[in-house]
Amino acid sequence: MEKIITYYLIRERLLGKKEEEGQTVGCFLFRNGKWEPDDRNTVMDHLHGYEPLEPEGSPYGYGGGSMMDIDEISEEEAVKVMNRQILDLLITKWNGEFREEKEEWDRHPGWPSKYVETIFILNGVKLSLLPKDLGYTDNCWDQGFMETIQGQMKKDLEEYGATGILNLGFID
Repeated sequence: MEKIITYYLIRERLLGKKEEEGQTVGCFLFRNGKWEPDDRNTVMDHLHGYEPLEPEGSPYGYGGGSMMDIDEISEEEAVKVMNRQILDLLITKWNGEFREEKEEWDRHPGWPSKYVETIFILNGVKLSLLPKDLGYTDNCWDQGFMETIQGQMKKDLEEYGATGILNLGFID
C-alpha cells in the first residue's frame, strides 16, 4: 500500500501535511522545526472551510472565507518552507544564546578570520550560512566570532536533521 503525502501552506506561513495510506489519514503541522500531529484538525478545517469558533447554529461555520486560506504545494516547496523555518528558528536561538558573548567579543575581539562559512545538507538541500546570515557584518572580526560558535551551530543543525556539515574558516 502506497503512502500519499500532500503538503499545504496555510495562511502563507503554516506548513501542514496530510498522509493517506489506505483508509488511514493523518494530518501534521510543522512547528518548531518538527512535524507534530494536528490534534486540533487545523489542516482538515481549512480544507473544508470549517470555522470552529463560529457560534453553534451559525450559517458561517462551513465555507468561511478566512478558513479557505490554504494552498496545496509541492514537496519541493514544502522543503523550502521547512528549511527556512528551521534556519529562522536556529538563527534566533543563536542570536539570543550568544548575544552576551558577541557583545564581549565586540569589546575585545579574539582573532580575525576570513572565508567563514557553514555548509550542510538539510532535508536533501545543500545550504550554507555566512556571518551576514546571522546578522553579523562580513568584517574579519565578526567572521572570527562566527568561527568560535560553529561547533554549537553544528550540534544544533544536527538536532534538526542536517548532515554533511562542514565548518570552514581561516584565521587571518
